[in-house]
Amino acid sequence: MQALTQNMTGFRQAAESGGFAISSDGAQAYLDAIDEALRSLNDTRGNLYKINQKVQLGTSPDAQAIAQYNLENATGGSGTIGLIPALEQLTTALAEARAAVQKAVDNYESNDWQTKNILDKQ
Repeated sequence: MQALTQNMTGFRQAAESGGFAISSDGAQAYLDAIDEALRSLNDTRGNLYKINQKVQLGTSPDAQAIAQYNLENATGGSGTIGLIPALEQLTTALAEARAAVQKAVDNYESNDWQTKNILDKQ
């Protein structure tokens, strides 16, 4: 998940530097998909409080170990990033991707405008 976030940051930086452009029509499907994913993640985040606490399974050592294992899978721990941090990283990656696509649209429109001005002067 961390690699995805880093890649989306690079994607955004490429767009910000003018590395690519995309038409508004071409970008719309990407923006719609990203927005839908972000809405779904936001809905999911509303239910995360349920797994963000240690479940009371009993007082035996096994029950305590399982409760701790479940909590670490949710929040992160030994050998796992955790579901909650992974969802946060995915949200960040999607926000980066959205910013990149929007900047690419801006690049396209700016390039279109510049080309039109050049052609108008000829």
